[in-house]
Amino acid sequence: MLEQERVAESAALSGRATERLTNPYLRDEFGLETIDLNVGPQHPAMHGLLRLILELDGETVVRCDTVMGYLHRCQEKIAENRMYPAVIPLTDRLDYFANMHMEHGYCLAVEDLLDIEIPPRADAIRVLMCELMRLASHLPSTGFLMLELGAFTPILYAFRERERIQNIFEAVTGARMMFHYLRIGGVKADLPADIPERIWEYVESLEANLQRDFVDLIEGNEIFVARTRGVGRMSQEKAVEIGVTGPALRCTGVDFDIRRDYPYSWYPNVEFDVITDTGGDVEAGYRVRIGEIKQSIRIVKQVLEKLPEGEVMGDVSRRIRPPEGEGFGRVESPRGEFAVHVVSDGSDVPYRVHYRDPSFVNMQLLQEILPGHYLPDVIAIMGLIDPVSGGWDK
Repeated sequence: MLEQERVAESAALSGRATERLTNPYLRDEFGLETIDLNVGPQHPAMHGLLRLILELDGETVVRCDTVMGYLHRCQEKIAENRMYPAVIPLTDRLDYFANMHMEHGYCLAVEDLLDIEIPPRADAIRVLMCELMRLASHLPSTGFLMLELGAFTPILYAFRERERIQNIFEAVTGARMMFHYLRIGGVKADLPADIPERIWEYVESLEANLQRDFVDLIEGNEIFVARTRGVGRMSQEKAVEIGVTGPALRCTGVDFDIRRDYPYSWYPNVEFDVITDTGGDVEAGYRVRIGEIKQSIRIVKQVLEKLPEGEVMGDVSRRIRPPEGEGFGRVESPRGEFAVHVVSDGSDVPYRVHYRDPSFVNMQLLQEILPGHYLPDVIAIMGLIDPVSGGWDK
């Protein structure tokens, strides 16, 4: 009987969906008219190609369907036809606001297959680059959120800071966005002689300006509070059930960070706090990111103070042929847990590569937390999730 009811309900839902294709104006069980609205796939407030199908009752969202795939590039399948080192440039094009973390996760997975030791200096440089990358992601994310709420000044400050970080990356890697700097076994090259001093001067400057240019400018602003407090609120249970990670999870009070809970690379050698909040809303997500910016500055300073001497590349042959087996790597990217699973059949190309990108997982929140909010809140909630289309469309 239960199975018959389930089939009948499924058929009814299918019929309603079919009818909605030809008649977007429908009445719900109370006789009220609702309408479907397309947001995207090209929308001025969307950071990439995403289509949201919103069912609206007036200005209130009743239902949200996310339609992804507009940027899908078959990254995992392409990786099966490239030698192991040649996959690294592809990872730069996943979350392009966290390129270093994407490279790091893949390299850790292959190194797990090879069971090789990474020189301490290379591990420290990896952490240094990843924390600078976190700054280069969190600062614009905060600026984007404010821009979506109508404030223009913070995005200018955010991209001023990002530009200075990109200048450092360019001096270290030779590129400003697609770095291909981390390599299987270490990093491409040692830091130029003047870079540690430049990085130190930069984080000192950011630390001095952060309160004035971001915190004082944003926190306490009546419009910011009205547009973010209580908006997009979710419970710890729902966030954990969906598999959310990163600031979107920690803003609900869940104390989870891959860097501390599953230590990797050089993170055991530095001290930092995992930033959490209990609000579970857009405002709490902003506070978590500001706190993580401060912790990244703290980590960068420790790495520079303790930077070990030595080689930056381990004993890895130019043509990599891992033994048959499976390798796994996971890192804490600016948006959450980025995990890579690599399967080897003993050849010089991977048999299978799978990416667990936090943007794709975190996007599942939209259909859970958008209903009940007003239409203008949609983009603010996107700022809480902070997704990148290169991540959800692999």
